Amino acid sequence: MRLLNFINKGGDGGERLDGLKGLVFRNPGLKVLALIFSIALWYLVVGEKAYEVGLLVPLGFKGIPEDMIVVDKPPLDIEVRVAGPKGFIDNLSPTEVSASIDLSNAKEGLNTYRLLPHNIKTPSGIKVISVRPSSLDINLERLVRATLPVRAKVTGAPPPGYRVAEVVVTPQKVTVLGRRKSVKRLKGIQTTPVDITGLTSTVTRSVLVDMSEKGLTDVEPDTVDVVIRIEKIEKQG
Repeated sequence: MRLLNFINKGGDGGERLDGLKGLVFRNPGLKVLALIFSIALWYLVVGEKAYEVGLLVPLGFKGIPEDMIVVDKPPLDIEVRVAGPKGFIDNLSPTEVSASIDLSNAKEGLNTYRLLPHNIKTPSGIKVISVRPSSLDINLERLVRATLPVRAKVTGAPPPGYRVAEVVVTPQKVTVLGRRKSVKRLKGIQTTPVDITGLTSTVTRSVLVDMSEKGLTDVEPDTVDVVIRIEKIEKQG
């Protein structure tokens, strides 16, 4: 009974009710227009028929342990089928879809991974329907280090009357990093070619260590100094 009397007297509660009524009924046309716009937007984004498209997506690897390397790599591209509203599909760029596998927990040898939608990154509003192949075998091999002697690879020759008297490489040895099988079969490693065609005097070159051997991933140091001493042939008397 006291609550009714308070409202009838036009106290603060009555003023607040009048304010709320004003907010509800103020600008009814704009509120109706906003409601219509919201319904239309919902229809375009949610109610529109979903369209599908297939893409070839490059597959990447992340989290590869530092002391391992992926060997016998699987196909670099996988087939991903996605779906979404026509407007989203029409504007979808293949570069916006990517695939990756986390190898941080991989062990040496053969590892089998299933390819699931969560492995595929897509823009908002695009859903992954299927991934092919559904699984991949990834082979990892442990990397090993070895210290090997370096030999200068010399090409060409001095002109007649001159000869190579000595070839000195500094440092004489380098440390290589690579697959166990590859490193194990190496007895030494060469530099990139040093051409001495037509030279008649000693030459010093700073050259790269040749890393073209399959299975090698790093070498330290990657350059060495090569001194090639050329001397004139003394005529026999």
